[in-house]
Amino acid sequence: MFDSEIAQSFHDTCRARAGDLAVLQLSDGGRISFRDLYQQYEFMLGTFRRLRIGEGDSIASLLGNRAAFISLLVACVESGAALLPIGETTDAEAAAMIENAGARVVVTDRALPLAITDRTAIDASAAIQVVRDGRSRLELPPSVVIKLTSGSTELPKAAIATARSLLADTANITTGMGIGSADVNLGIIPLSHAYALGNIVVPLITQGTAVALRRSFSPSQFVNDVIVSGATVFPGVPFMYDRLRDALGGAPLPPSLRLLVTAGARIDPETVRWFHEHAGRKIHSFYGTSETGGITFDESDELSAPLHVGRPLPNVDVGVLPEPGVNAGGRIYVRGPGLALGYARAAGPDHGDAFQDGGFRTADVGYFNTAGQLVLTGRLSALVNVAGRKVDPAEVERVLRAVPDVSDVRVLGIDAPPRGQELIAFILPSNGAMTPLALRQRCAESLSAYKIPRRFIFVDAWPVDARGKVDRRALQTLACIPETYPT
Repeated sequence: MFDSEIAQSFHDTCRARAGDLAVLQLSDGGRISFRDLYQQYEFMLGTFRRLRIGEGDSIASLLGNRAAFISLLVACVESGAALLPIGETTDAEAAAMIENAGARVVVTDRALPLAITDRTAIDASAAIQVVRDGRSRLELPPSVVIKLTSGSTELPKAAIATARSLLADTANITTGMGIGSADVNLGIIPLSHAYALGNIVVPLITQGTAVALRRSFSPSQFVNDVIVSGATVFPGVPFMYDRLRDALGGAPLPPSLRLLVTAGARIDPETVRWFHEHAGRKIHSFYGTSETGGITFDESDELSAPLHVGRPLPNVDVGVLPEPGVNAGGRIYVRGPGLALGYARAAGPDHGDAFQDGGFRTADVGYFNTAGQLVLTGRLSALVNVAGRKVDPAEVERVLRAVPDVSDVRVLGIDAPPRGQELIAFILPSNGAMTPLALRQRCAESLSAYKIPRRFIFVDAWPVDARGKVDRRALQTLACIPETYPT
């Protein structure tokens, strides 16, 4: 008997598929069976119990796209601990997130600037590390996964997903997309992201959908990865498809790859059209959030203008709420079994203004067309989408304000296909000795590469609007001029 439905499901899947391939590690050709995965899970769970890790504790993962992440998720849920998956970060960012969450344990394959009190090796490169003896600084219910929603080290929006919501969300996704136990996912998106949890990680746990993992995206290796793995489903992001379009040229996609899915940002219609005409595949749009799980999916094979993100997934109710300043449609409101409990806080889950009436008010705006398909038209959020990864401009501003020669700073997102958006930093310097190179170097000390502004524009004074506030539209106009330097 198991305490969690996820562990019970994992046990049943591994017993039924013991010798079958569960994970193919594309980087080194490693083949991991369901039996191997289950033994790894038992080792991790035994280690947590020996260390008395359980309810009230949080466990941070920096494993990236490795099979061990799947075993770790099940072990965390069964032990009653909370799992905090951390994606692409610098060592300094990872350490800050671990500190701010008060994680007691870190499972990682790299050294971090943390005081380690105990260490248990998982394999030759990864280890379970105990970093403190206290309890989590976050007040969390047992057996949850903390989904980071903005990539900030201060965890301003860390959604609490229960084991039950993860299972329900995955059931909706696999049913709505027609993904079964015989499919093979090509896992290039980070397993730490909410997108991968519902589309890759939990489907393997519950129904044995195998996965071929690569730790980073390489367009030149894509076709060979599909051939070697026999992948049938590729959950990607718009940036990846834009790059693949250039890399494929006129080459066909392997016949095994039957389903292309995109999520995380709006995709360029020209890319969708190109794949449809030259690769013989429709890229199907999937819409979801960390707070709600999957929301809608475009199952159709026809192209549309404007592009839509499909109809609601099974068991998900989607509405459009009136929003001041939004003329066509309104704010997207979602109810469903994949809904998070709220945001993680030291005083317990914070439902905030977005969690209302048993549902969640997203930051997205849009409308339903006459066929009942959801068309997204924009966002109300300040988050910037850089190649499918969300960046909080406030975090970048804090780093730049700490530079001695910076008097003030504003960071904005500017549309920049095919990456989606790029960050522009507007700098009010305190002297004229500053250069963009110096600022980039300072950012690189504490920010991941995708969070570093692509351009730095120096200003003598802030443009202001009629209310005396910094005029962001004027700054966006300034972004159209070449990169400038202080004189």
